[in-house]
Amino acid sequence: MSECVFCAVLQGLKGAEVYRSPSGRAYRKVRDLPASVAILGHDQFYRGYTVVIARTHATELYDLADGELAQYLADMVGVARALDRAFRPRKMNYECLGNTVAHLHWHLFPRHTDDPNPKRPTWQHAHEPPAVSDAEAAATIAAICRHLA
Repeated sequence: MSECVFCAVLQGLKGAEVYRSPSGRAYRKVRDLPASVAILGHDQFYRGYTVVIARTHATELYDLADGELAQYLADMVGVARALDRAFRPRKMNYECLGNTVAHLHWHLFPRHTDDPNPKRPTWQHAHEPPAVSDAEAAATIAAICRHLA
């Protein structure tokens, strides 16, 4: 799957904390998990936004073997719990679309009551993703990792 963006990201993060794609985009690892890799989402407008990418290239949940599926879902829920403990959101949004990148991944968005549009999907609030320094990214990752089992 050499043309798959997330397969390249997973390969680039083996033994590394940051992978820079050929376009220069930085992918920052939060944690290696049994069936997945959690990375910090690029749009930290929703602080803590994390993407949980399946280690196996699959398009749909039902493409995973039962044991791997159970572990992948457990990984995703474990990250969601860590986000909850680290950032105390009002609600956690889970998004699993795959229309743009057909490699199984979940977007986890901590949502707060002071969000500009707290009861609507994240994509309904037009905004520029804030620039996040390496130090800010490291602090966010550390906050999440403190709560990951």
